[in-house]
Amino acid sequence: MQLVLVRYALLVAAVVVLNFALPRLLPGDPLSGAAENGLGGVVPALTTQQAAQLRATYHLDQPLPLQFTSYLTDLLRGDLGWSLSHSAPVSQLIGERLPWTLALVLTAVLVAAAGGAAIGLMAAWRGGSWDRLVVGVSSALAALPEFLVGMALLLALAVGLGWFPLQGGETLFAPAGQTWPATLGDRLLHLALPAATLVVANLAAFVLLSRGAIRGVLAEPYLATARAKGLGEWRVALQHATPNALLPVLTMFGMRLGQVLGGAIVVERVFAVPGLGLFAFQAIQTRDYPVLQAVFLLASLGVLLANFVLDVIYRYLDPRAV
Repeated sequence: MQLVLVRYALLVAAVVVLNFALPRLLPGDPLSGAAENGLGGVVPALTTQQAAQLRATYHLDQPLPLQFTSYLTDLLRGDLGWSLSHSAPVSQLIGERLPWTLALVLTAVLVAAAGGAAIGLMAAWRGGSWDRLVVGVSSALAALPEFLVGMALLLALAVGLGWFPLQGGETLFAPAGQTWPATLGDRLLHLALPAATLVVANLAAFVLLSRGAIRGVLAEPYLATARAKGLGEWRVALQHATPNALLPVLTMFGMRLGQVLGGAIVVERVFAVPGLGLFAFQAIQTRDYPVLQAVFLLASLGVLLANFVLDVIYRYLDPRAV
């Protein structure tokens, strides 16, 4: 276990370094065009003197090693910085947007993992034409990018049938005094299509993985022993075959969290969901270093935390793991 902790500590250190470096690899900096154009149109155009003062405030006039020292010092104090383009603390801005992304991403991954594992189990267990159909459809879905799935659902269900809102996280100018069940229902309706997009984009991976894992244990002797005891086929599948195929699905769950967070940037952009994905997209446009660093850091640490928990569970389920 000590080796695992050391490994994750090194990963956290690498994440912090990359998190500082990646925004600075973008062309320009937050103030490169501010003297003429303002900060992404959010604040009035800055004079040369004002831009120089802001550059000094954000340590942009210092060499990169000193910038990294300042960044690390603030980070150790829990200070995520001050947004250049929104003129507000980054922690406050993230706190307003984090619930949207968490609701979207966690719902999508959980539904994709549970649904994909169930479909893969049925396909592997039944075999035949059903198995071939599931593999064919899953392979086709795996090739579709998130933005294409999102646009198709948007055109079909929002524009064509009018069943869902076009964009946003909630209805603007909602009636005053609206009860919380109505507010919750409205938000769930707005998040339905973005969540469905991420589910469709990630379902195929869980289907194919669980199917392969189940087919790998179909000929194991313990399944024949379970049948000899008089257990029905579905009890054999659920109680004996599924637990032995669960570890690969758990591993895929941790790996997919990072990919879903990346896909959430695209999906939140398509549906204008006010989450961290759309926030990061806007920050890239304005080169808002503090926002980019905070969003990327939280996303990376969230993936590392999920994988650490799964690593502990993996070692609990399989003591032979090292």
